[in-house]
Amino acid sequence: MSNTNPLLSIRLEGQAIGPARIEVHHLMHLLGNFTNALLRTGQVLQGELASTRKGPKGKSIKKEIDLDLVLLTHGSPATVLGFERHVQQSYLPGMDIGVEILEKALEGLRLVQQPDVALPAGFDSGVLMAWRDIGFLFEVGFDKITFTLNHRPQTQKSDYTPDGFKRIQERIQGPQLNVRTIEGRLLMADFKEHGTRCRVHPSVGEPVLCLFDEEQKDEVLENILYYVRIIGEAKEDPITGKISSIKIHDIQRLENKEKEQSDLLPQGAPLPTDFWQSLSIEQLAEAQGVRPIADISALFGTWPDDVNDGFEEAVRSLRLQSLAGRSNQ
Repeated sequence: MSNTNPLLSIRLEGQAIGPARIEVHHLMHLLGNFTNALLRTGQVLQGELASTRKGPKGKSIKKEIDLDLVLLTHGSPATVLGFERHVQQSYLPGMDIGVEILEKALEGLRLVQQPDVALPAGFDSGVLMAWRDIGFLFEVGFDKITFTLNHRPQTQKSDYTPDGFKRIQERIQGPQLNVRTIEGRLLMADFKEHGTRCRVHPSVGEPVLCLFDEEQKDEVLENILYYVRIIGEAKEDPITGKISSIKIHDIQRLENKEKEQSDLLPQGAPLPTDFWQSLSIEQLAEAQGVRPIADISALFGTWPDDVNDGFEEAVRSLRLQSLAGRSNQ
């Protein structure tokens, strides 16, 4: 297939791009999450129960979806990217897993943007999240992304639009039962002792306890210490109206707010290598940012205080009462 008519083309429209021109971080965001969407689609098609599962992925899937960027040109006005398979293979209907993944991913994208349509083949919540992440480009000046697969005489085309992005978000968030949105830094998570829960510290107000499902563990773990947006079903105190907890439906990293609440990030040197290794007093002090006292007078006035507050006399009285009680037994 020639570079003028590549296997896959992606057409990008909007103020954020120019003719045959796209910002590098936008390109990386697009390609990284598109690869993630294809990989997760392949996992679902091969029967995995959760495409967000961590651990080694099938090498065959990665090899089959590996693409090379072979074209960067312009439309009117738009930027068009062209891709070919990294390993050239002849296409046989029903025999090429790589093309099947591309077909299911793009057809599924078209369907999930429509209202009241069940999840198509190759889709689960993890695949929706990958397409959702691509959709963040609509918040920075992209108007439409068109995917065209040229594997047959009649091409397969799927448009991704801002309205479709909203519908994908709604699918992820689920039924709107007291759904609330909070933003803050994700600082704590408990995966074992007390169930799956974490804590988010907003810029204003008290930290909020967030609950999540087992399948959301990896996504929560990936966002520890980052500034995030949490969308979920909230439980509120009936008296104060404050959120007592929120059941996470969706979690999104807000890279443009990484400077907020940065004072809450852990300070000091990282702990050395093995978690179970016994640390010396000096290593613990360094890890916690503790420094030697420069002025001994800083300890003056601490407990026990210079002023007689009656503490010692109270302890003496209790001891005498205890002794008297024993002598009467």
